[in-house]
Amino acid sequence: MLKYVTLSLLLLYSCEDKKENEGMILSESCGIDTTFTLDRKDFIVVRSPNCTYTTYGSGLQMIDELGNIIWSQGRTRTSPWSMNTTNDSGYILTFTNYISRSPGPNGKISWSAELPTYQAIHFVNDAIQTSDGDYIVVGEIGGEPGPAGHNQKGQAFVLKMSDYGDVQWIKRYGIKNTLPDVFSEVVEADDGGFVIVGNKIEAREFYFYDDFWVMKIDASGDEEWSLEIGQNDRYDKANDVIKLSDGSYIATGWSFIDDGIAAMRLVRISSNGNIIWNKLAGGNGWYDVGMSLAVNNNESVLMVAGMKVPPTGWDHSRIKLWGYNPWNGNQIFVRNNFETEQGRNATDVVAAYDNGFIVTSSTFFKMDSLGRW
Repeated sequence: MLKYVTLSLLLLYSCEDKKENEGMILSESCGIDTTFTLDRKDFIVVRSPNCTYTTYGSGLQMIDELGNIIWSQGRTRTSPWSMNTTNDSGYILTFTNYISRSPGPNGKISWSAELPTYQAIHFVNDAIQTSDGDYIVVGEIGGEPGPAGHNQKGQAFVLKMSDYGDVQWIKRYGIKNTLPDVFSEVVEADDGGFVIVGNKIEAREFYFYDDFWVMKIDASGDEEWSLEIGQNDRYDKANDVIKLSDGSYIATGWSFIDDGIAAMRLVRISSNGNIIWNKLAGGNGWYDVGMSLAVNNNESVLMVAGMKVPPTGWDHSRIKLWGYNPWNGNQIFVRNNFETEQGRNATDVVAAYDNGFIVTSSTFFKMDSLGRW
């Protein structure tokens, strides 16, 4: 077994824990039917055990169904790119070129594994724990070109490691020495393989364009199928993917439909790689982006969380939410009545315990299944 990582048993959090509301009694039953907002800035949110949620904003915090803080850890040395739950109710967090593991629900780091540079820097975007207890890490390769015949710059990568960072294999995909192909998010398939989304470079004469990219690999990292979706000679990108109970997948991102105008793209794909439906929304003189998506507990509503950017520029962007029937792709609602102070974009969304949703931005939203708060 090759070891490609340098282990550092780093305590990334401050030694002094904030014990706000430690020992408070949690809700006796999950699924309190409520909506509210909190004036707090969070980038990431995941569902935790016992009717709780864990967020990262000013630090790592666990909160109850009403937004009360159960525990709070200090900030990590940099903000994580992603956070996912693990089989022991802990967390796996990704950073620029390393991942950190927190066993159990208290948020304390037990180990960190740094990826090497090889011939080029491997930037980590997402990591999940697999059903066999190992970890799949995905991202992109940047940096200066390496030696002739060994250049990895511009490719996307998938890496599988065991606990404490022993690398089992690493695979790279895409075109070398170009603008980067990117893997953004990954989910495990029912057969032990993985579905990954991102953007793939499409070379046309002397120009490079991105396609909305969805790839399925087997448990060893070998490609089974790949979809490159989007407009010709335009920029397209997939940002997030989820798996439904029937084994199909839904991915979201954006597609340019004209110069300076982009629409949110939403695609449902079967387990064998066939497109079931493919939707574009927005883009009416604006730049509409799907950043994250989640389906509620009974799979009746799919929420896409993102943003809309007006012609006046990014400084005036605002949160935008879309609701869909996850099975037939029919749109149920659009929510775009947000103030700039509430957030310039929705950074994450997760299913709440009461069949609604949690949405994070400069404001923490607890919403019902129709995106109302």
